[in-house]
Parts: sequence; structure tokens; C-alpha cells
Amino acid sequence: MAIFETRLDFLVQHWPALLVALLVTFVSTKAIFRLYFHPLANVPGPKLAAVTWLYEFYYDIIKGGQGVFQLKRLHERHGPIIRITPNEVHVNDPYLIDVVYAGGGKKVNKDPYFVGSFGVPESAFLTVEHDLHRTRRGALNRFFSKSSVRESEPFIQEAAQRFCLRLEEYSGKGPVTLSAATSTFSTDVINEHNFGFRSNYLDGKEFKPNLQNALDGLSNSLQLMKQFPWLHHVMRMIPNSLFIRMDPDMAEYFAHENRVRERLDEVIARIKNGKLSEHYTIFDELLRGTLSEEEKRPERVFQEGLVAVSAASETTAWALTVGLFHVLNRPAVLSKLRAELESNIPDASELPPLAVLEQMPYLSATINETLRRSYGVASRLPRIQPDHPVHLRSHVKKGSTGVEEEFDYVIPPGYPVSMSSVLVHTNPDIFPDPYAFSPERWLNREGGRRKDLDRYLLSFSKGTRQCIGINLAHAELFICIATFVLRLGNRLKLYETTEEDVEIQRDCFGPRPKHGSKGVRVLVN
Repeated sequence: MAIFETRLDFLVQHWPALLVALLVTFVSTKAIFRLYFHPLANVPGPKLAAVTWLYEFYYDIIKGGQGVFQLKRLHERHGPIIRITPNEVHVNDPYLIDVVYAGGGKKVNKDPYFVGSFGVPESAFLTVEHDLHRTRRGALNRFFSKSSVRESEPFIQEAAQRFCLRLEEYSGKGPVTLSAATSTFSTDVINEHNFGFRSNYLDGKEFKPNLQNALDGLSNSLQLMKQFPWLHHVMRMIPNSLFIRMDPDMAEYFAHENRVRERLDEVIARIKNGKLSEHYTIFDELLRGTLSEEEKRPERVFQEGLVAVSAASETTAWALTVGLFHVLNRPAVLSKLRAELESNIPDASELPPLAVLEQMPYLSATINETLRRSYGVASRLPRIQPDHPVHLRSHVKKGSTGVEEEFDYVIPPGYPVSMSSVLVHTNPDIFPDPYAFSPERWLNREGGRRKDLDRYLLSFSKGTRQCIGINLAHAELFICIATFVLRLGNRLKLYETTEEDVEIQRDCFGPRPKHGSKGVRVLVN
């Protein structure tokens, strides 16, 4: 009994030191396991990244979206296959795209750690589990199919004409921010296609109000939300009025969110009363389809509507901004593009159908180069194959000797493997002189389209989780760029804008230029 009391007294007197000792033992044991006994222990990479997510936190949060550039340096040091967190492997080998982003019959899950950034886990885009994703995406496939997008072509063409008309209003009046105009164009198109309402952001003075700044602000927070997903619950408890006081741009975001919710309520009421909607919306597609009642819950369906705007509008707007900048910045590209368009389209106010535009080689090449240089998503996109190991085998030539070094790893089922479009799209082995904007790289010697490079475009990802909005985004890019070049190509010049204003300097899920950039600005003659 005396011995027990003595030990108890010792514990009471020295509990802080004992607690520290236990903590050190726990952390040390965890670190040793992750370094030497973890299933990914044989994959090269920085030791600190193998031990803790603080390595990622430092480059994504403390350094402000620099993780993707650190990945490039790590690959140069350790090879094409590296371990970048305790549980994740990153690949920088374009020839392994189809291995990482598998299609066919393989089950592919999303990484819950990645999905936690967004706070809308019931949308198809952010569904983790393969079979549930297939169900949710299947309910939307027809709505975003090529045939469905063709039905929206008249409005996309109308919006492209209004886009140019609004820019023409600035003739002789000083600079106009082209990147604000592309944002309003893209959002107007998405709202019409998805919800059947005219948001008319294009008509605003100086293209305001719009959703650009609010969505940029939300995007800037995604890296932090990935590290601390519980912050979503905290933010939901904050009144909208307080958000607006902190950031006035959120006022339009919440107003738009309310319009989307009102449209959902209208569709629910029409279905209940046995009436058809005046405009068939994404909500009609989901609620009138064959999904289970659980999947038709209003809050889940509302999440699909939110993601359809937030995940698509600014990515397409950024691509348009990047493409139009490079076309204006390269007279030779502009000249070739105008010549092709003018020889096929006699009247700039009446474009042919999208299917005809897609057959124009130089326009198609310009669109592909635009997608390559705008990246789509800047962040790495991890995938998990839950039932099968992922066999990663890569060969790299060493220095001037040309001797190949082999890297061969088998990643067990259940561990995320990722790639980054920023690294793939700037790989000089696939795209020589990768930072040059050159539509010619997408053409063969006869001037026709070469399609062998298409497999290396990751702007919309690949495999079973490829972006469902790819057809709508393509339509926006083809129609808007063609209309812009025909109507304004010889009337605009860049104003105090350089490549730094369209080159990625930060990874905020979407690509972001340098701090302090005023966007792409132009003068209209």
C-alpha cells in the first residue's frame, strides 16, 4: 500500500513532465512508423513530408499557395514518383495519366482529405465513394451532354455578342478590365443553362456586380479548409450580414445563392402540382429523374446547383482571360486566327453552329493551347483505387548521358495518388518551350489537327471523374473567342498588362496571378 501511495504521489507531483514524456513517445513512435514501417515508406520524398502534414501546411498556407511549385522542385530532386504527405503519392510523368486517372471498370474514389476543403460533400463532384458518384453523375450526364449544350447554343452566341457589344461601349473611354467581362459572360451562360434565369451580369456598369471577387475569396480559403475542415461548421454559424460587413462582395454571392434556392423551390412546387417548368433546369433533371428519394432531398440537390456555378464559372472565365490575352499579345496568332475565321464566317453577328467551329483547325488549336496555359485547376487532384494496387513505373533519362533510370513502385489499395496539371502542361518533353503560347504545336505539317497531344490535357481531369461540365466549357470557349476575334480582334490592345497577369503565381485551387495584379486590361479603339 505504501508503495502504491508513493507512486501515486510521484505521478501527482510530476504529471506535467510525464505528460510531455508520453507525448514525445507517441510522436516519436508515429514518426518512426511513418518513416520506416508505413506501406509508403519505400517511396522517396522529403522525410518531414512523410512524417507530418505540416510540410504541406507550410507551403500551402504559410507560403501562400506555393505547394505546386515545391512539388516541381521535389520531383527534380527525388524523381517522378514521390511521397508528399504521410499517405499521398504524387506523380510527375505524363505517360502515367491513365494509370492515376483510371477509367473503364476500375473503382476510383476521391480523397476525403481533398473533399473536405469544399463543404458540399453531397454533390456529385465531391462524392468520395465510386458507386455513389456513378449514381449521382449518371443523373446529370444527359443535362451536360453535347446534345443538351447544343440546345443552349443560341443563348451562348447571344451572350458572346453582348460581351463584345459591352466592350465596344468603352471605345475611346480608357481601359476596361477584360477579366471582369469574361467572368460575367461565363456566369450568365451557366445561370441560363443550369437554372433558366437571366442574371444579366454582363449588363452591369464596369461589369459589376458579379461573383468574381466573392468566388476568388472563397477559393483562396480552400487550402486552409483542407487543413481544418471543421471551419466549415464554424462559418455556417456566422450570419450572412457579418460576412458582408467583412467582405462587401459577398452580398452578391448570397443574393445569387438565394435566387438559386428560389428556383429550386419553384421546381419542387411545379412537380408537386404536376406542372412542367418553363425552362428545364438542373433541378428538373435531378428531381424528375430516377434517383431515390434520399438522393432527391432538397439540400442535396441544392448542393449540386451551388457546385455547378462555383466550380465552373471562374475556371472557364480564367481560361477565356488567358486565351484572349495571348491572342492579343501575339499578332501572328491573331492574324492567323482572324484569317481562318473570316474565310469561314462572312458575318460576325451570325456564327455557324458549334460543330462547324470545332472543325476549324487553327481555332481548335488555339482553344487547346488556351486550356493548356490556363491549367483548369491548379491544385493536385488525388484519386484512390480502393480495390486494386496502383503500379507506377516511370523512366527518366539522366543528364547528358541519356541513360534511363527506372522508378518502380506499387501503391497499396486505399492510398491517394495525384498529379498536377501545372506540371504536366509545362513538361518540356511533351510540350517543347512550354511557357510559349503556340497553337501550332496542336497542328500537323499539313495544318490539320493533331490529336496525339489531347491525352496530356488535364484541364478537365481524366477518367471516370472527369469534369462533367467539359462540353459547356468548350462551347463557351469556342463561341466567345471566335466572336471576340471577328468583332474586336483588330480594335483592342493590351493596357498595362503583361504575362505576369495571366501566369500562375499561387495555387488557390484555381490558378492565381501575382499579388496586386489588376487583371487583364484593354483599350478599345
